[in-house]
Amino acid sequence: MDSSRIFRTIACCFFLIASLAGLRAQSVTYLDALKAYQLGDVEEALQLFRSEVKDNPGNDAACYYIASICASDPSRGLETESWLKRAMELSPDNFWYQYTLAMFYIQTERPELAAPMLEKLTAEYPRRSDLYFDLINVYLTENDIDKALAALDKIDALKGKSDVVGLTRVDLQLKQPNPDPDSIYSGLARYYEECRSPRLATALGDYHAGSFRDSAALHYYEEALAMDPDFSPAWWGKAGVHQMLRQYDQFFSSLSHVMRDPYVQPQAKAAQLEQMFSNPQFVRTFMDEFDQIMIDLRTAHPGESAIDELVGGYYYRSGRPHLAIEVMRQNMEQHPDSPDATMQYLFLLYYQQAWQALREEATAAMDRFPGNPDIIQLRAIAYTQERNYPSALEDYESILRLISPADTTVMKVTCASIGDIHHQLGDSKKAYKYYEKALRIDPDYSPVLNNYAYYLSLEGKNLKKAKEMSRKTIAAEPDNPTYLDTYAWILHLMGDDIEAKAIFKHAMLYGGKESRTILEHYATVLERLGEKDLANIYFNQAAAMSADD
Repeated sequence: MDSSRIFRTIACCFFLIASLAGLRAQSVTYLDALKAYQLGDVEEALQLFRSEVKDNPGNDAACYYIASICASDPSRGLETESWLKRAMELSPDNFWYQYTLAMFYIQTERPELAAPMLEKLTAEYPRRSDLYFDLINVYLTENDIDKALAALDKIDALKGKSDVVGLTRVDLQLKQPNPDPDSIYSGLARYYEECRSPRLATALGDYHAGSFRDSAALHYYEEALAMDPDFSPAWWGKAGVHQMLRQYDQFFSSLSHVMRDPYVQPQAKAAQLEQMFSNPQFVRTFMDEFDQIMIDLRTAHPGESAIDELVGGYYYRSGRPHLAIEVMRQNMEQHPDSPDATMQYLFLLYYQQAWQALREEATAAMDRFPGNPDIIQLRAIAYTQERNYPSALEDYESILRLISPADTTVMKVTCASIGDIHHQLGDSKKAYKYYEKALRIDPDYSPVLNNYAYYLSLEGKNLKKAKEMSRKTIAAEPDNPTYLDTYAWILHLMGDDIEAKAIFKHAMLYGGKESRTILEHYATVLERLGEKDLANIYFNQAAAMSADD
């Protein structure tokens, strides 16, 4: 809580003070200051109130207003306190002055000063239960649980039993040294018999569920729902018990009540479901039920970005990217000023290799977020995949102009991409120039080391340099079939087919059989070693694959 909020929270006292002050004749300066304050011109009001205090030193209300204005600036803490104390000196019996100063002490982490003031106020105003709650918070700050419980007893005696008091008592008792949860919750159960409420019943249900007493937990959840059939915390607890008992019909029935409730925080729902989604088999088994939950969620929270992101992720992970893309498109349109919503949608298009849509949507997004390098990069990737290399180069070069040289990650990736494009355009000199730039930023950047080495091998140039670069990639990722292929092929070109064969055999174990190029390379090495029958097998496997594999 900031200082200014203290004054806003008890803003009614402004009008009280103003009305009390109005019982005596007030100066024009004071009335003008009040008007400026109410109109929001606080600097003008501050000057006028200061002038008023100078002319009328006994105006306690003006002192209070000066304190309230100073409280909006954390650097004026000393002034705030000084003016509050001055107002209290002028009107020592004013409740609001005393209370505000006590709250100011709490906000500035001085509970030892706040406690005696609040204790004095509770003695003077013994029927104000809110003061006792403030005292409890102060005692908690000082870790004085016994005094906090004593203050709670006074609330109980003053206001009667309530679920707030019952739950607060449990929370305080659990903070005592060596608490006995069974005894504490037994006390809550006795309290509940005299003060039945859905909140208390659910708290008891949660305790028994956490202690694996399923029958007792369900009993209390049912009692809570009998009092309030729409009490979502009880439905949530009940769902958890049925899930532990593997009673999935009741689990999803209970869960649906929570998901349909628009008053349950969407972030809490999303967190719970994300935990469930960590078990893909569970989701696949109950996909129909989860599909209905996704519909319920979006109905309960239309336009809520956290929910749309969850639903989009669910559809994508469950093998329905077209639904995921549609949800994320709607999310982007509902939140056009959100970079996150836009990027979520663009990344889905990227993962689906929907290059035309990615290019078009990225172009539109660049109007909303000009100069965003992430969006430009995605469009550059789309251009590259469409073989529109000149446009891709323009985008990548614009990224280099936009980013700081200190942003080494983006810098090296962009240089690597420009190098790859120049290679596609047949300009090896420029390609290698940009590869060298990337390696000056990160000498161990494996994607560039691999491509640079492989292209040198295709040209039959600098094979010794190519071998050293490639060796670094397989040292970093010894099971990467692409890097293994590059290294083995360079060994072959340097005449070391025996070692090349061993490297290729390793690559076969880690996905090499899925690449036409790797199969052809391996077959070539086998043929060179005289293993023609085995070589033909791999040549045939490669021939059966498409040229893009």
